Amino acid sequence: MLSIPTHNPLLPMTQQQAAIEQINLGYNDQQDRLLLKLGLVDKTEISVWITRRICKSMWSLLQGANMSLSPCSTAQPLPDVATSSKDQAIQSFEREVAEQKVIENMDFKSEYLTDRQTRTEEPLLAIQCMTITIEGQAPHLELQCLGGQAVKIALNNELVHAITNMIQLATREAGWDLLLITEKTQISLASGQSLLH
Repeated sequence: MLSIPTHNPLLPMTQQQAAIEQINLGYNDQQDRLLLKLGLVDKTEISVWITRRICKSMWSLLQGANMSLSPCSTAQPLPDVATSSKDQAIQSFEREVAEQKVIENMDFKSEYLTDRQTRTEEPLLAIQCMTITIEGQAPHLELQCLGGQAVKIALNNELVHAITNMIQLATREAGWDLLLITEKTQISLASGQSLLH
């Protein structure tokens, strides 16, 4: 469970935008899918089934969004070879410090509120995942769902870190043998691993 103290616009289907208050991502063994729940500040909820294929796509897209949202990602002139590794080390350190500050502001301990009114009768089923970037705006993660609905989430560093951390935990719980690659490391989630609580 995660509580995010931010006003992040989300556009489900044709309804008006709402701010995300909480996010929950968990594994459902009967469905062999992840269930993404987006708790909104208007006390409603949108639930979306995430398959293994969509999960891998989301991971990849969120890693790309993380790089584009990074404070060190602005285009700079190429440094000479002698200072290149020093500059890369400094940028990497600055990025890690910024990421740590974002993570420290997140609340992973509060329980997800379950008394929200659902916006759909049944959870939506994501069939395609993409990021949309419009010049001058933050990138959006769009989950296109069966039946023509779409859930759009405006991304910021906080949300990208939250969702990627939750994906790591949920896929480990699922035992999915995904190979999740981050900028710094490669994370292999083998199906034989178990998660201790």
